Amino acid sequence: MKKNAEKKVAQKSEIIDIIVECLSAKKYLPSEKELTERLGVSRPVLRELLSEFEASGIIVPTQGRGREVKFPDVSNSILGGWNILLRARPASLLELLEVRYNLERGFLPSAIEALTLEDLQMMRDLVNRMEAKAQRKQLFKEEDQLFHRILYSRTKNLVLDQLLHAFWELFEQKSELHHSANLAQAAELHHQLYQAILTENTEEAEKLLKLQFHDVRQRIVNMMKSNQN
Repeated sequence: MKKNAEKKVAQKSEIIDIIVECLSAKKYLPSEKELTERLGVSRPVLRELLSEFEASGIIVPTQGRGREVKFPDVSNSILGGWNILLRARPASLLELLEVRYNLERGFLPSAIEALTLEDLQMMRDLVNRMEAKAQRKQLFKEEDQLFHRILYSRTKNLVLDQLLHAFWELFEQKSELHHSANLAQAAELHHQLYQAILTENTEEAEKLLKLQFHDVRQRIVNMMKSNQN
């Protein structure tokens, strides 16, 4: 039993080495025939070894092209841990918001500098949609999230991207947080933020981002008070 366990650990370690090689070379995973020969295992054993990496999204089977290898995405694991934390300690949501704010504020200057004309056009269209929805008294959570996703999409920081994705998914689950007391004001804040980004006025953009987070913080406080009653 012990020898079998040690053998499986060694095989898994070699699979990880192959994955790292593929990521470095930006190549697909070798064929099953090549892998079985390299590892000295049968196809059923190989598929069992690969299944864990497929479940986590590191290996992605593609029709007609083999298995694609992707960088690990830890956002789902983080999100699962945060959900447990919030069930045990709801006040942690305010702490998570503070961390998210400091992340977004810290990367804001480099994010603005890296945006393309196409990014700015998409952000402008999203602001227009927010303002139109606000006039109709409709929520615009999808436009809001996409606006911020585009804003930080050019940082080329994989860890930041995954952390922000986890934050956005977490806050997406809290439907109460999307009900702003003043939709028109929230849309106008995005309009002003867009203008500051367009003119690369980082100082003004930071002030407006702070106002946005203050609004979200107030919604969290109101939600927590409501849950206590």
